[in-house]
Amino acid sequence: MPIPALTRVVPTERWQLALEFDSAEARVFDCSVARLQRERPERDWTALASPERFKHLEFGAERVWWRDGLALEADFLFNASAPLKGRDRENQLLRVAYRNQAPTPEHPTHHVYYVCVVPFGARPFLLGESINGGHGETGGSTALGLARLRSWRGWQRHFALSGCDWAVPLIGADERASVDAVVREVCRRADTPESDTVGYDWKSRNR
Repeated sequence: MPIPALTRVVPTERWQLALEFDSAEARVFDCSVARLQRERPERDWTALASPERFKHLEFGAERVWWRDGLALEADFLFNASAPLKGRDRENQLLRVAYRNQAPTPEHPTHHVYYVCVVPFGARPFLLGESINGGHGETGGSTALGLARLRSWRGWQRHFALSGCDWAVPLIGADERASVDAVVREVCRRADTPESDTVGYDWKSRNR
């Protein structure tokens, strides 16, 4: 049986890898450090406990790799993963950026704008706001396909308020290509000076 070739790899916010193979089959792999240490004890995987290190990955047809020689082969990932189906496809989320823009007219201390991508979802762009937070949350979010995103006049401003105006030029005419371009750039930026690690409290860090 030929080794399945990877065509898509997305590191999610749950320490999972959402995968697609050349058969067009989507699968999900639990990439927790505990599992890797147990099943691949030949390497020390503790560095991937950092979400930034975990997201800073690259892939080719035959493997996924991180810095310092950490890598997982396509055949291992295929055999050790589970099919990605139904509602689970909507749960494979990668945060692009988020920023607390408070004080705003809506709230003095907590008004967060965010952008995420859901690459295997029916509407892969997730844009939202969190206002007040906690039990008093009054924000919300919306999931959009490419056509709806581009028809909304405020999407570029929302990207900018979320801290990812760099992603605006990556949104083109093809939905999948646009999503994949954003994912690649998030992965490239992770664990570098260009990362979104400033996140929520960016204003206080830049005073």
